[in-house]
Amino acid sequence: MLKKILLLLFIILCAEKNFAQTSRILIVLDGSGSMKQKFQQQVKFELAGNILVSFIDSMERTNPKVEFALRVFGHQFPKAQNNCKDTKLEVPFTKKNSENIKQALKRINPQGQTPITYALEQSLNDFPKDSTAYNSIILITDGIETCGGNPCDLAELFQQKRIVLKPFIVGLGITDSLKKFFNCLGTYYDVADENEFGGVLNAVIKQALNKTTVQVNLLDAYGIPNETNVEMSFLDHYSHKTLFNFVHTLDASGNPDTLRLDPKGRYDLIVHTFPPVRKNNIELLPGKHNMIALDVPQGKLNLIIDGQTNSYTPVQCIVRKVGTEEILYVQDFNTTRKYLAGDYDLEIITLPRIYKYGMRMQQAPETSIHIPVPGTIQLQPMQLVVAALFVKENNALTKVYDFNALKTNMSLQVQPGEYILIFRPDKGKRANLTQQKVFTVSSNKTTQVKL
Repeated sequence: MLKKILLLLFIILCAEKNFAQTSRILIVLDGSGSMKQKFQQQVKFELAGNILVSFIDSMERTNPKVEFALRVFGHQFPKAQNNCKDTKLEVPFTKKNSENIKQALKRINPQGQTPITYALEQSLNDFPKDSTAYNSIILITDGIETCGGNPCDLAELFQQKRIVLKPFIVGLGITDSLKKFFNCLGTYYDVADENEFGGVLNAVIKQALNKTTVQVNLLDAYGIPNETNVEMSFLDHYSHKTLFNFVHTLDASGNPDTLRLDPKGRYDLIVHTFPPVRKNNIELLPGKHNMIALDVPQGKLNLIIDGQTNSYTPVQCIVRKVGTEEILYVQDFNTTRKYLAGDYDLEIITLPRIYKYGMRMQQAPETSIHIPVPGTIQLQPMQLVVAALFVKENNALTKVYDFNALKTNMSLQVQPGEYILIFRPDKGKRANLTQQKVFTVSSNKTTQVKL
């Protein structure tokens, strides 16, 4: 009852940053006792072997950069011995290997258990150390694990090593209940005859050799991928190491540009908007065109000093998300910057500080903040004084600047408004000598204050 499936298990390991010059495909073949049974009119092991040799021979003729190897399991010990470590690399990787694989298959007598998980684990050691190669595994079996292993657990281990476990399952008259065993592994296909088997195998091998492409759709407020010209980083999901950096762009047709990425492992994607948008645990379909969509509707913040001249110190604005203390960005005035649509708190670094809370940033229209050109206070002390500048708002005083000990002339740029300078001579150090000067500052004007 448990031995009624043909399983094609596809594992991809691609190059780090450049695409492979060599593709290596390891065939992991079931040699357990049930492979002696017939499927249609032919013994299953012989059927699988004949189709494999035919495909390998054809592929090696048309693509000289492809190398094949053969690992078999369940073939060295009788089933009664219950050997759950029965697996062997029968034919190592080399070019033009079809004849070697054909001869090895002739020597094998299916007879043992089905240690799928152990065989897959051992297969990791079969590939040469070559970071520029495509490394793939195709597992062919007619049954589920009989040695207590769990291929689902192994899949996670492979992913942590930046290997994607991506199976294609082909069943031979299997019941629906047994199909559920493979739910964690991949897509299930029913095979009615050997022709279908060959067709599926052909599709899997072609997919192993195809390039993997990615299109990142940065969606605006209307769900249209119009957002662009923003940096984005692909990170390894497990190590958090940055693998690739790109500046997003639209092609000549206005579509997001196509990237070529390795399908091995899982990615985290960070789009470096303000604030950044992140999508974690991305699994790419190898040999396919993958689309990744993120909602990044952006609005523009335009900071303007009305009538500014070049004689004034540049002004900056601290931008925070509403309700947070973290500084998101420090934007210069007389510039425009994009932020994700949402609510922000602004702290404008003038004297005195200007605060604008809960500013709504929308995709359109842009948000504009205007401040007046500052005026200048020119302080002219006649002696050493202790002084501080206050602004008067709503009958309350707020300290703007602490001069501490002021002895020489000093100029200070402040926003237009009503100010009070409180000071006392340092000589004598008597509080009752404290004085104050009240004055008004206007834009583009210099106000002289003698102390």
